[in-house]
Amino acid sequence: MERSTFHQADIFKNLPEHERINLLKEARVRNLSKGEYLAHQEDIWPYVVFIKKGQLRWIMLSTSGKEHLLFNLESPEVFWAHSIFDGNPMPASLVAAKKTTALIWNQETILSYLRRYPDVMWEITRKLTGIMRQAREIIYGLAFKPVAGRLATLLIQQCADSTGTSIERNFTLVELASTVASSPEVVCRLLYQFQEDGILEITRASININNMEALENAKKD
Repeated sequence: MERSTFHQADIFKNLPEHERINLLKEARVRNLSKGEYLAHQEDIWPYVVFIKKGQLRWIMLSTSGKEHLLFNLESPEVFWAHSIFDGNPMPASLVAAKKTTALIWNQETILSYLRRYPDVMWEITRKLTGIMRQAREIIYGLAFKPVAGRLATLLIQQCADSTGTSIERNFTLVELASTVASSPEVVCRLLYQFQEDGILEITRASININNMEALENAKKD
């Protein structure tokens, strides 16, 4: 199972079979509990991470001490720490959203493979470009969308991830507020406003979307 998910990784799949096996053997395994930090903001952390199972959150801490969730990373994604490229501190932290197993390689190990297979660098560039585009959407949303629009966008994304109209409530109100850069009180009020408007229904276990069109309209407002 470990090898099959590892071979699905968008970057490592470009290596020859025998090199993927060798790289897998050189990995250091980290088992993380929910809330445990893998890397801290402002640390110099030159590593590459493959998420075998579970989920990591990429969280930025503002100067005022407020956390903002930028995005989630799930299996079989690969994370390339900023420090591995420029030697500078990490701009955000990696935190386990739930029980997570990660495979980690240091800079020296990874660079030895990249030197032998420079074509893999193109895939890394493509991956990082995608992350930059994702960051642009986050920045645009924070700058120009009201909180209701950001919340609607997040709920639509969660529905897409679950391939349905029901979102499992495996997050806290604080985590939800962090994702849309608001306060738990505001997010709570908006969720119940959406419920009063018939857009969704909130239960103990899930958030069920009843009117996707209305939610799409809230996203645009």
